[in-house]
Amino acid sequence: MTPFRSAAFRWLWCSTTASAGAQTMERTTTAWLALQAGGGAFAVGLVFAARSLPSLLFGLAAGTIADRTDRRRQLLMVAGASFSLMAALGWLVGAGTIRVWQVIAISFAAGCVQAFDTPARQALVLDTTPREIAPNAMALNALAARLFGALGAFGAGVLIPVIGVAHCYFVIAVAYGLVVAFITALRVPRGSRVPVVHPPFGRALRDAARLITAIPAVRTLTISGIACEVFAFSYNSALPVVARDVLMAGPEGLGTLNAAASVGGTIALVLLSLLAGRVRREPLIGGIFVAYGASLIVLAATHDLRVAAAVLVVTGLCAGAFDVLQQTLIQMAVPEEQRGRAIGIWVLGVGSAPVGNLEMGALIAALGAPSALLINGALAIASAGMLLARSPSYRWRLRVRPESD
Repeated sequence: MTPFRSAAFRWLWCSTTASAGAQTMERTTTAWLALQAGGGAFAVGLVFAARSLPSLLFGLAAGTIADRTDRRRQLLMVAGASFSLMAALGWLVGAGTIRVWQVIAISFAAGCVQAFDTPARQALVLDTTPREIAPNAMALNALAARLFGALGAFGAGVLIPVIGVAHCYFVIAVAYGLVVAFITALRVPRGSRVPVVHPPFGRALRDAARLITAIPAVRTLTISGIACEVFAFSYNSALPVVARDVLMAGPEGLGTLNAAASVGGTIALVLLSLLAGRVRREPLIGGIFVAYGASLIVLAATHDLRVAAAVLVVTGLCAGAFDVLQQTLIQMAVPEEQRGRAIGIWVLGVGSAPVGNLEMGALIAALGAPSALLINGALAIASAGMLLARSPSYRWRLRVRPESD
């Protein structure tokens, strides 16, 4: 059975395409705006850090809320708030009064809103499809995010020099309007959610935090996810500087680099969506972690736009595969009624990104983008090596059940 046989999943998938395109267009546009506003490389790091910080602050709360409320309504509120924020940012830029601190503040606000999107969206994937095809549905949903994320990034690179940054934000606002339309049409099948008696919110939040200590698989995935977020995913903070100062490619080059990474993620997710359910995912995520760090080291030595784009296809492949495998494994490791909180833990791990973004920004300011990528690529490989040494179930040569981790 294919997940697309479910009408609810089809509407959710369509909303993911619009949301992903809007998010990557916004990130590309905002990174270029921060760079051009006079803040330099460190300002770009601050913008990305501000965007990611709410995941750390609100990740567990967002996941707990997704387990207790109407997830569809939660996504509608997120899309509506995102529409308003992007329209406001477009107006500020168009008025010529935008300052770097305002860009950082609005990025933080956008991050606050988006922190509540992921737990509800990922839990809805399992609400709209049977559990036996859930890994394939997760991969297809992530595929939509990566594919249309590539289009959004590339579109931003094309549109910035043509219509300007301000009008790009209005285009992004329209995309969030489409998200509202698609979610409005979504109807979750009756009986898809497990009926539970919800404990008080404070206790539920504490129970979510205890998942990390109580379930070894969740703990391992959380720690490795934080390390990958800090040392590998922080490469995004370097791309605006690489495009402008190393490749001399301007905003079009930045859009091309971001699009290449999204294309790589798309390829990874196509392959994962076709992967048989009996194939163990743990060794995959371990090997991908190593390859992720290696790709950053290669990128550090690249001075040609076409070669850099090719390398970023591999980088994006690793990023996309790591993300969806981590989300899938962490949801499958917990009871049905705690899936939203499990994704909340994943969002909490994503919240470590400000550390990586600030570290990357500081390294770029002190040593340059190539050296910063080289250092973080080496640290990512070292972190992956520690994961493989500590957890036998993530090695190819051993066939140990995840529970024995």
